[in-house]
Amino acid sequence: MPRFETLSAILPAASRDDRELTFIDGVDEQRTITFGTLRHRALALLGALQRRGLGRGDTMVLFVGDNERFVEMFWACVLGGIVPVPLAAAGADEHVVKLLRVFAQLERASVYIDRAGLERLDAHAAAHDLSRDAARLREAALLAGSFDASGAAGEATDPDPDDLAFIQYSSGSTGSPKGVMLTHRNLAVNIAAMIDAANLTDRDSSLSWMPLSHDMGLIGFHLKMLACGASHAIMRTDLFARRPLLWLELASRRRVTLLSSPNFGYQHYLRQYALRPPERLDLSSVRLIYNGAEPISADLCRRFARTMAPHGLRPESMFTVYGLAEATLAVSFPRPGSRLATIELERGQLGVGERVRAAAPGARGAEFVKVGSAVPDVEIRITDSSRAPVGELVVGHVEVRGANVTAGYYRDPVETAARRSADGWFDTGDLGLVADGQLVITGRAKDLVIVNGQNHYPHDLERIAESVPGIETNRIAAAGVRGPDAESEELALFVLHRGDLSSFAARALALREAVARQAGVEVAHVVPVARIPKTSSGKLQRYALAAAFEAGEFDVVRSELTSLLQPRNTEVPASTLAALLAICRRTIPERAIGPDTNLLDIELGSLALARLHEAIERQFPGRVEVSDLLDHPTLAALAARVDEVSC
Repeated sequence: MPRFETLSAILPAASRDDRELTFIDGVDEQRTITFGTLRHRALALLGALQRRGLGRGDTMVLFVGDNERFVEMFWACVLGGIVPVPLAAAGADEHVVKLLRVFAQLERASVYIDRAGLERLDAHAAAHDLSRDAARLREAALLAGSFDASGAAGEATDPDPDDLAFIQYSSGSTGSPKGVMLTHRNLAVNIAAMIDAANLTDRDSSLSWMPLSHDMGLIGFHLKMLACGASHAIMRTDLFARRPLLWLELASRRRVTLLSSPNFGYQHYLRQYALRPPERLDLSSVRLIYNGAEPISADLCRRFARTMAPHGLRPESMFTVYGLAEATLAVSFPRPGSRLATIELERGQLGVGERVRAAAPGARGAEFVKVGSAVPDVEIRITDSSRAPVGELVVGHVEVRGANVTAGYYRDPVETAARRSADGWFDTGDLGLVADGQLVITGRAKDLVIVNGQNHYPHDLERIAESVPGIETNRIAAAGVRGPDAESEELALFVLHRGDLSSFAARALALREAVARQAGVEVAHVVPVARIPKTSSGKLQRYALAAAFEAGEFDVVRSELTSLLQPRNTEVPASTLAALLAICRRTIPERAIGPDTNLLDIELGSLALARLHEAIERQFPGRVEVSDLLDHPTLAALAARVDEVSC
């Protein structure tokens, strides 16, 4: 396999015409071009850009939904030394917000945008009093489809390996977008590493629906395939969203060897598959099906493999990987052809610096997927809170180093210094450990939920919640929140729910009980939401839900739900029992507790029991010990105990 020093060399003047790139916009909407044709079109566009005065060192935001136009302009920029800045151009307001914020950061910037994007920009600006910002962007806009590329072809530049190749903005970073600077060297080194680690050849072929604004879609399934001279197809992301079954139907028809999806894509596919299983699906040609871009669910991997096995998909084809934009893309791969490997750990031993313990036989531990070892030219280490390395089976911060790792964030020296050490180690922001020589990612450091001093990983709690009937993958998010009166962080579960609120009450109780029983943590808030925010690659934006909670956006629905959860038509005499019921309703308002409710069965947790005891002590001083709550776990029995002591 040839080695490259720059991205430009991946699409050389002698680009081969026996390999093809196919753009899929619909069942019968497919366009195929050769690699040579792609270079020819890119140079024609570059000529038009150079005639407009654009040149080396300028930046170009790519905000178009059409994959063919995106790829042509991306390569026009790369060949001309113009720095492309890919952004997701879907219809949500958050994408327009990110466009405006990224544009404000860039120097010497133009924006390649289509008419639909301009219309969304104008509508958003009118609704949010941003007409001045929108006007500045419009002045820099280059409308897709309006270029006269019939003139002389552009002149390609000869970049230095350490020149900036493009800027990859982290998915979902709308508040203060962070632009990851990737040089030609970063890309060339990591692309070569991915080819080697996955044993790719020019005989491979791929089909991807991942957006080209995302590193997996652009680097992993376009640039990498070009570099190894392999034909590949790019399917519109919104087409996969509308017709997920088409993904594997086309893979079967095209006899592809490489596929990819994050968790939510497998779940989306299986949901539609259950309604209408396709006929004559043959996946025997698939060698690797990448699974990454978000925490990997072992259960979902196994379910997908079982479902697809009758169609020829081999279980060893599931390829669980780890990477991030700051490392160009790939950090660790398993050995191709190896089976899914996991580790099941005790939930109470997952803090930074703690040595993990295997879950006891029969116990419900937290299961994590092993994501292989470092790809070539990458180093991985696990560190404690002082950034000192730790040994195997100790949880810590995942750090990476290598020629593929970014020098930092665009025009953000403060964040760069916080994440990158003087000797080149980069803090990924993830927590993990090494087990049997393989990396295990346990979660994001910023997403950790700390309740009563115990660390809990959101995706572990979400997997438990998904065991409750009616709760589906990626329709629930766990996050730590601080309410207005809370002295410490509390656990909230945000659940996608668009029906009548009264039908949600029983589900809320079931979620509390499941999480308390399996993870030993109290769910302080169960919040029905109309939307679970996600990045373009499907990652849950838990921080957005937590921020909305703390801003009071869910106060009304929480109040309504609390009212629904109160016991109805319970006839209680004006007695000690009535007083205890009133205390429970004030202290634990979201729990439906009646006279005969067993407090131990509903797994209140130590903090809730402590609050309850304090409230009882205030009203009935000296009559109830904490142990009485365990010995007399119903309010009826506890009331009898209080009356007995007072006699």
